[in-house]
Amino acid sequence: PPEIAQKVVDRCGIAPEQLTIILTPTSSLAGGVQIVARVLEVALHKVHELKFPLGDIVDGAASAPLPPPSPDFMTAMGRTNDAILFGGQVQLYVSGEDDAARSLAEQLPSASSRDFGKPFAKVFKDYGYDFYKVDPMLFSPARAVVTNVSTGRSFVGGELHPALLDQSFGG
Repeated sequence: PPEIAQKVVDRCGIAPEQLTIILTPTSSLAGGVQIVARVLEVALHKVHELKFPLGDIVDGAASAPLPPPSPDFMTAMGRTNDAILFGGQVQLYVSGEDDAARSLAEQLPSASSRDFGKPFAKVFKDYGYDFYKVDPMLFSPARAVVTNVSTGRSFVGGELHPALLDQSFGG
């Protein structure tokens, strides 16, 4: 909206012609890429929700499959979420106790959520399209590997769910 662009111009102290805004709709290839590329961010948000000390996170990396685009916004949104929920993987390096690392690996995957098991578009519809009704523990990658750099031990939680990805991506 023009009022948002004007607010950015005003706060940045620039002329309007110096501002470039790039829009990547969820239904576009670029939009799908930018959403799915946030799989590590999604994992770290859940780490925070689980009350794991963020200061104990040393490093991390993550990946998820790029879903097929859809001109329908709800389908596209569902597929991008499902790419993370059913096909996302995260590797976290932590310091501290093995019990804490093991617990994080067990709790981090999306399958720990009460809403896990069906495509996100269906979950969202079932809650009347109200994000706040969706279990916040759902928003996380399918599989987590947590390596404790203090001990060298790694713990694995969750698994990839190709059948659920196929259900989401094929529809």
